[in-house]
Amino acid sequence: MIRLSLSSLALAALVLTAPSALADTIYLVDGSSIEDAEVTKESYKDVEYKVDGKRTDVKSDQVLRIAYETKPPLVDRGDDAAREGDVFSAIGDLSTYVEGHFSKGGPDRRFPWAPAYALGRLIELQGSVGDLDGVIAAADKLIANVPDARQTPGAHLAKAQAQFRKGDGASATKTLGELESLVQTAGLSRQWVLEVQLGRVVYDDKLKGSAKRDKLRGVAVSAGNEFPVVASRANTFSAESLVEEEKFSEAEAVFREVVDKGKADHSTLAAAYTGLGDCLLQRGQSSSGDEQAELLKGALLAYMRVVVVYEDQTQYVPKAMFYAARIFDQAEDEVSKGRAQRLYRKIMFRYEGSRWAREANGFKK
Repeated sequence: MIRLSLSSLALAALVLTAPSALADTIYLVDGSSIEDAEVTKESYKDVEYKVDGKRTDVKSDQVLRIAYETKPPLVDRGDDAAREGDVFSAIGDLSTYVEGHFSKGGPDRRFPWAPAYALGRLIELQGSVGDLDGVIAAADKLIANVPDARQTPGAHLAKAQAQFRKGDGASATKTLGELESLVQTAGLSRQWVLEVQLGRVVYDDKLKGSAKRDKLRGVAVSAGNEFPVVASRANTFSAESLVEEEKFSEAEAVFREVVDKGKADHSTLAAAYTGLGDCLLQRGQSSSGDEQAELLKGALLAYMRVVVVYEDQTQYVPKAMFYAARIFDQAEDEVSKGRAQRLYRKIMFRYEGSRWAREANGFKK
């Protein structure tokens, strides 16, 4: 039986919550943020906002994400449902808002950014439950109806990824070509040139192992400090390739670099912390004594960070929650075992029908 003192670690992880903002907050890729802002307009070129009544803007390729103080009621309810793990209710609420908005025509006067935001969230959530056709449909609707939105280039990427996962590499390549044309005609940032390059590496099923990682590193180097979000995503894909080959120590080093820099979107950080947890867990299972205990503590903290801080990234949360529960279950104390059981039940409730719910059911008492 493994002896772990996990109580303080678990409590620390469970209180890792982001502070609630009093107004819109624009998070930038350099790690800074613009607080107490009122976002008035967004496009794939820039984000316009007001602070203390003064209007200004920031380039869209410098924006990591935006936390809005208020949203349309259905959008707000959809986001709340997603955070609670009720992804299908979230999809329903966001879809209802989108359908209602476009049936009326014209912009949302109070929340001009909301239609594109809602469609972007639909793309993410449909992807998280494996509804690839839903991803493609939401991306098509965003591209057709809000062609100059900040989310539109990303919608092309999500559509290409869904097409590739469906086994339609030709369509994925065509979608990347459409994004490349948009980059050229609209004069978009070099970020999107790099995103196209990254997509073509990731979706090239002829590229394997070290050859693929070499190309991924090439994109990361080209992105450099100017476009760290792209660099982080490329490095995370590279680390995931190392995990597939069970090169856990090498993968761990790459994942650590991504999370330590922190200059990545939530999806990439959730993937990187989950991957880091996987590497530490694998190493912990093949070690013993104090070394094992330290490795499992590190794995637990990585997984719980995904569960608490990146709770909207439902592609990764149930897996992270399950392996956190398994680590708790290996402890001797009853408090940790109780936490494991609560996590198993939460997985089964929030992610009913998923692989992780089935796995959790096998350990629930």
